[in-house]
Amino acid sequence: MTEIADSSSSPPAAATTKNSFQRIAGVLFAPAETFQDIARKPDIVVPLLVIILLGYVSTFFVIQRMDWNAVVEAQIDTMKKQNPNMSQEDIDRISNMSSAMGKVIGWVSPLMGVLWYVILAGVLLLAFRMMGGEGNFVQALSTTLYAWMPLVIFGIVMTIIIIARGSVDPTQMATIVKSNPAFLVDMKEQAVLYSLLTNFDIFTIWTIVLLILGFSTFTKTSRGKSAAIVISLWVVFILIKVGIAALGAARMNA
Repeated sequence: MTEIADSSSSPPAAATTKNSFQRIAGVLFAPAETFQDIARKPDIVVPLLVIILLGYVSTFFVIQRMDWNAVVEAQIDTMKKQNPNMSQEDIDRISNMSSAMGKVIGWVSPLMGVLWYVILAGVLLLAFRMMGGEGNFVQALSTTLYAWMPLVIFGIVMTIIIIARGSVDPTQMATIVKSNPAFLVDMKEQAVLYSLLTNFDIFTIWTIVLLILGFSTFTKTSRGKSAAIVISLWVVFILIKVGIAALGAARMNA
């Protein structure tokens, strides 16, 4: 009887913590269990390094296959409407600047992404805390990084397609992978609708779902409330993005 009592009163064994690479696979195939593990012991360094390194691998292969002529032609067409007397020297200067700027942005983007993850994690955590949720910033950032893995997969798929093609029009990057309905409309003729449709991407929606599950887990918020918070912020982001596209379209048609 004593042995039975001792056995029943002994504390349960501690859950085994997954390593970072198990978590990367876990958020894709068993997200609920994996986010519980991340909430218990959040980590940042490995998932962040994986995202940055894969971002630079993608940049290395993609940037040398960029066809900047399409971007330059669009810029020149817009400028010619405003200044019909542009000289060939002006056109050449714009072409060189656009190509150089595109390369700089391409190489800087993976590092600039770090700032985006920090801001996104902070905004989401603030929203959840305002709605009565729990948790800290380390949990929020770790959850955000792991939830970003579907978009890392998107980057890998896009890179493979671009390598197979041999070249890519930078203005068509959002529809290289036919994972959103934007490829069904003309970007130049329907710029606002195009911008709107790019947001309804399979990989983006997958990431949104993971953010809902992840933040619901560590903030101890219901999934319904978590979905309302994350989707509301996503809608705000879409409205801002579409608004910018509308302003750009109005400027080009002016």
